[in-house]
Amino acid sequence: MFFFKRKPKKTLYELGAEAAAKNDMATAYSYFLQDAEKNFTPKSEFLVGFLHLNGVGAEKDEREAYRWFTRAADHGYAEALYRLGEMHSAGLGCSRNPQTAFKFYVAAAELGDMNAQFQLGIIYKTGKGVKKDYYQSVQYLRAAAEQGHIKAQYTMGIMCAAGKGTPKDDRAAAEWYRKAAEQGYGIAQYNLGYMYQSGRGVPQDFKEAVYWFNKANSSI
Repeated sequence: MFFFKRKPKKTLYELGAEAAAKNDMATAYSYFLQDAEKNFTPKSEFLVGFLHLNGVGAEKDEREAYRWFTRAADHGYAEALYRLGEMHSAGLGCSRNPQTAFKFYVAAAELGDMNAQFQLGIIYKTGKGVKKDYYQSVQYLRAAAEQGHIKAQYTMGIMCAAGKGTPKDDRAAAEWYRKAAEQGYGIAQYNLGYMYQSGRGVPQDFKEAVYWFNKANSSI
């Protein structure tokens, strides 16, 4: 006698993700909302907030987005913490407060959110709201860059080439530019072309320089 295993019932989140894949965002929102209210699933809480923030599948409502991001953040969802930082930075759905934004960025970065890590890297690089600290900037930029953040990879190239927050190292600069360039970032492609043209950090190679300059012209 044969017994057939029943397929496991799909979760509300999975049903929402399926609807989103079909671009049925109103249905996706309904499932995510049910999951968030019934099961307190952090990812669904975040997505309810995200859809309200962008007015996709749900009414555009920044305050409601803030409320749902806060719920997801309370459950340790890193991207929700980053979004709360962005909202306080811009004054969306809440009062504009750079200090509060900074605290949310730090909390998100500690949980590994690469966008928050990049944002902190730029904050310390520019000294916006904090004492300028190139060393601290590089720590955050490197963490984001190692996760594949394009702008962080490019900025690490800048920092290595200038010797800011890290020893001056043209070879490392070229490698960071390359990582961003291979992801299609135009200005990194241009800088990598310049490195080949001048022989900084890489063997001088005019053919390779022209290749990257042409890539940059197509991207920028």
